[in-house]
Amino acid sequence: KKTTLEKGSTINVSGKEKGGRAIVWGDIALIDGNINAQGSDIAKTGGFVETSGHYLFIKDNAIVDAKEWLLDPDEVSINNGSDNESELVQGRGDTPDKVLADGKNTVNNGTLSAALAKGVGVNISATNKINVNADIDVKNGTLTLYTEKNGIKINGNITSHQNGNLTIKSGSWVDVHKNITLGTGYLNITAKDSVAFEGEVKARSAASAQITAQGTITLTGEKKQFRLNNVSLNGTGKGLNIISTAGNHTHILTGEINISGNVTINQTLPNGYTPWCASSDSHWNVSALNLIENAHFTFIKYVTSNRSYPNNDSRSFAGVHFNGLNNEMSFNIARNAKALFKLKPAERTSNNKGLPYKFNSNITASGEGSVLFDMHANLSGKGAELKMSTINISGGINFTLQSHVRNNDAFKITKNLTINATGSNFTLKQTADDYKNGYPARAINTTSDLTILGGNVNLGGQNSSSNLTGNITIGEAANVTLEAYNGGSSLDYKDRTTTFGNLTVKGNLSLVGAKTDIRGNLSVFEKGTFKGVTSDSLSITGTFTNDGDSEINISQGAVNLGNITNNKSLSITTNAKNGQKSIIRGDIINKKGNLNITDNNSNAEIEIAGNISQKEGNLTISSDKINITQQITIKKGIDGESSVPDVTANLTIKTKKLELTKDLNISGFNKAEIVAKDNSDLIIGNTGSTDAKKVSFNQVKDSKISAGNHNVTLNSKVETSGSNDSAQDSSDNNTGLTIAAQNVKVNNNITSNKTVNITASENVTTKAGSTINATNGKVSITTKTGDIKGEVKSNSGNVEITANGDTLNVSNVSGNAVTITADKGKLTTQAGSTINGTESVTTSSQSGDIGGTISGNTVNVTATDSLTTQESSSITSSNGQTTLTAKDGSIAGRINAANVTLNTTGTLTTVEGSDINATGTLAINAKNAKLDGTASGDRTAVNATNASGSGSVTAE
Repeated sequence: KKTTLEKGSTINVSGKEKGGRAIVWGDIALIDGNINAQGSDIAKTGGFVETSGHYLFIKDNAIVDAKEWLLDPDEVSINNGSDNESELVQGRGDTPDKVLADGKNTVNNGTLSAALAKGVGVNISATNKINVNADIDVKNGTLTLYTEKNGIKINGNITSHQNGNLTIKSGSWVDVHKNITLGTGYLNITAKDSVAFEGEVKARSAASAQITAQGTITLTGEKKQFRLNNVSLNGTGKGLNIISTAGNHTHILTGEINISGNVTINQTLPNGYTPWCASSDSHWNVSALNLIENAHFTFIKYVTSNRSYPNNDSRSFAGVHFNGLNNEMSFNIARNAKALFKLKPAERTSNNKGLPYKFNSNITASGEGSVLFDMHANLSGKGAELKMSTINISGGINFTLQSHVRNNDAFKITKNLTINATGSNFTLKQTADDYKNGYPARAINTTSDLTILGGNVNLGGQNSSSNLTGNITIGEAANVTLEAYNGGSSLDYKDRTTTFGNLTVKGNLSLVGAKTDIRGNLSVFEKGTFKGVTSDSLSITGTFTNDGDSEINISQGAVNLGNITNNKSLSITTNAKNGQKSIIRGDIINKKGNLNITDNNSNAEIEIAGNISQKEGNLTISSDKINITQQITIKKGIDGESSVPDVTANLTIKTKKLELTKDLNISGFNKAEIVAKDNSDLIIGNTGSTDAKKVSFNQVKDSKISAGNHNVTLNSKVETSGSNDSAQDSSDNNTGLTIAAQNVKVNNNITSNKTVNITASENVTTKAGSTINATNGKVSITTKTGDIKGEVKSNSGNVEITANGDTLNVSNVSGNAVTITADKGKLTTQAGSTINGTESVTTSSQSGDIGGTISGNTVNVTATDSLTTQESSSITSSNGQTTLTAKDGSIAGRINAANVTLNTTGTLTTVEGSDINATGTLAINAKNAKLDGTASGDRTAVNATNASGSGSVTAE
């Protein structure tokens, strides 16, 4: 049947208040007249008009006045309004009427625009397909396109300068090949199949393809696609949202995409989806994503379900492959603009599909906005593969790849990569999310080389380890932070470690977090800055060469270092925990500036197995315990370089215990001091060791061991030596050894080619069998009390032992001139001991008890109170004078001298068996003399008020 509304005819269902309903239908429907359902206000109270048919033709003269106009053929084509006679054919043959040719259901765009200009809704509904072949101006109305199957194709521009609306409902696909620009009007699309905004010719420019509106595009079909190609999206008002509710859905984005306003592409699958129902990958084949100022672009592909799936079938992860175009993709993000990619794959555990997120193309980014890739996972979800060669960002942009992957590596870099973030910020790291569990896998895992040329770059992870075992190079313009933090939760994994191969630093590098393990070489160039600031430990297996400014600071741990060469400024600070110790396995060469190696923690240990060379400045090694595990030398001067005499280099070793598994040689310094740390006692050498090792000060101008108001214990041998054996200060750089403490305990030999000065505010004790020897200089021991059981000697210099307290016990003492003073206390020489002065021996004390041998060219023994010589004693002066002076004296031993003078202001007693022999003059001066021994001289004089005894005094 055919229904015709001729030109000039009118159907009027308009009321004074509300418009009515008019329905014109036929198998063939030709509309060229006027249908009026206007009402009092067409936009508010207008009526409803439906024109429908299997074949529907709306001609140029058709006028419809209604709030809503529904066009409902099987298929509709909206064309330009000019007449085309070929679209009409002869009807039944018995009349001149024309009908629409088979398959030609059309409506003129002019007709639609005229109706929409009245602010009404026009509803075009087709059973099969709608083709928009001409431009439509929606004006301020609402155009609805509806089809049940076979889709909707838009090949004409749909525009509105009055914020009109477009609604598309498709039981199949929607292809938009032209512009849709509605201002702040609404664009709402619902499709059961794919939706595409792309040109029929893919090479169109994005600037020429405009989609401007607010609204929602909803895709419900399984295994369908959302496609963008070379298009500009402007999400006005509340923004433009593209939502997929299907589990298996693919995005295919290609070419250049421009974003204005707020645009969101969202496929968030609710909890309950099984992994095989959410597996289709999306493809980012975008050459350039461009955001203008204040624009926001969000891409979400998020599988909420945490259900894992182990099968190795053909399904994928519902991931995203970032391929770019010709292996290049760019992000141009203007000021205050943001691009966010929020991603979470299906929790599949199969290994035959690689990783869900693949960055296969080089990245270029610029602008003053930000780009964030935020990748989530539960326990089985996997991470991202970085397979590009370059990441180049500039203009101040913040570019971040951030992951929350747990049981798998977050980022695998599978190709040598160069990053240049000059003037910008780049981040590649693992971060915590809301799940309260740990991250046992790695944030970054790569064996490829990594070069960072410039900008602020942050790599690593929170509560994650990283392996970067290729060659890592930090360029001069780069400021890089590498992280491996321990988490704070009890569920977090501890000992998070950043592991490197070779590391070259020409710019700034900061290592922060828990542990750092550099298994190759670390080279810091002249303009470079290296900060190894970790909480647990830092290890360098290879050679550490520092030509820049370097600091190693371990807040709660230790270091393990190989060879170090420092040419500028280096500081190493640790805080070892229980069971930890810092280890220096290799040689340290410090060519410039000060070098500090410090552990601040209590009971900490630094183990040194390599030589240390200091060209200039101060070298400080500080730890509660320092263990020399190999025979090493710590010296001033650099091998292969000529010495510079006027350059000053000093060494300070601060410790509570200096253990010597092997010998320690300290050489060439202007000053070298081993000092007690933190006002504690100082022990040098291993306690109780039968194989005592040695500390040598070689050609050190000022050698010192000190403990302030605490104690020094020497279990090791201590030696000083010079370039020759001369005692003159000008002979070389060595002036001897000084030891100062509250108490000094010497359990082994001290040997100096110059002087030995020991000062104790309380007590000096030397062990029997030990020797204090100044081979070409003076020995000076000053103490409050002393118990010197070992030997004290000088081959060519003097020996002075002074005690200002109650007691001074001495054993073997020898020197050029020997002076032993205990003015306020008792002097005791042990039986079997020998005190020998090549020139003289002088002792003075409050009281004296001589049990051993005293010999010298001249001998003077003075006691302000009593003086006793034991039977085992012997006082000998072969060619000079021997004088014993005391208040009271008791002589039980032997005295042999050229001249002997005994002076007592009280009583002098010579015990039976005693023997006094003077080859010259013997003078006995006493108030009271009890002479029971034997005394003889060439000339003998006894001056005593009272004299008695059973002995003999003879003159020969």
